[in-house]
Amino acid sequence: MSLDLVVLCAGCGERLRPLTEACPKPLLPVVGTTLADRALAACERLDPVRKVANAHHLPEQILTWAEARLLDHVQVEPVLLDTGGAIGRLESRGELVSEHVLVHNGDLVHDIDLREPWALHIGSGADATLVVVDRPRVNTVVVRGGRFSGVLGHPRGPVRSQGGDLARTFSGIAFYRRSVLSARPEGPWSVKELWHDLLEQGRFVGIWEAPPGSRWDDLGTSQDFARVVREVMGRNGIETWIDPGAQVDPSARILPGSALECGAFVGAGAVVEDSVLLPGAVVARNEAVRGVLRNAGGSLPVAN
Repeated sequence: MSLDLVVLCAGCGERLRPLTEACPKPLLPVVGTTLADRALAACERLDPVRKVANAHHLPEQILTWAEARLLDHVQVEPVLLDTGGAIGRLESRGELVSEHVLVHNGDLVHDIDLREPWALHIGSGADATLVVVDRPRVNTVVVRGGRFSGVLGHPRGPVRSQGGDLARTFSGIAFYRRSVLSARPEGPWSVKELWHDLLEQGRFVGIWEAPPGSRWDDLGTSQDFARVVREVMGRNGIETWIDPGAQVDPSARILPGSALECGAFVGAGAVVEDSVLLPGAVVARNEAVRGVLRNAGGSLPVAN
């Protein structure tokens, strides 16, 4: 069954300002690989026919990234359309050609093997299949008998779960039968409206839950970002990451728990500890930096 891929790269990354004033969140690197590249890598095994993305905030950077990755199209959105509006416009303007569409947020780090939910989506004949994770603090997607049954707190969703229901968190990854995207509004709207439309029409919206212990993070805060960087470093058995493209004066001290990405600069006599220096970050001569995320846009504190 043919499949197109949409990587969502239009968000503004409000919680990571001022970092995202200099760089779109999907293009922030984690130990040498941008979030958007991680999204592409997670989807490559499914061999998508067309690979497209959307862009709104700092679109020229997304366009440059997409050209280098040979994406087929980037939909630049002067007005942020949200997920529903983005995929609705891509469909109405002929940018999606396959029978099914995989929509993947461009700001995730996960280890989910997407071949499994793809197989379930095809085998079940679902109109949509949502990939979910169990995060009790933010679980709002109601699951009943392996199917979507509404979003808690949504105007069209249930007030509370019923006995036997499960509540899960939408991962930002979903498969759709392309036909369900036809004749949708091109203006801003949430994909949750599509889910509830399908539910009310009696269409099949399936649920695939990631196995317990699966890694999944959306890196919404500076604390989340730094934690994930350290986890990735730990899995690779390294205490300090210095990208070959970082410029570090020989007299500077880079202490454990720090990651220096390509384009970071550390001056003579400086000290960097428990910090993540992203592209464009500058640590001045003799400056001591501890517990921060930094790039050309500024710095954010990181709780240890």
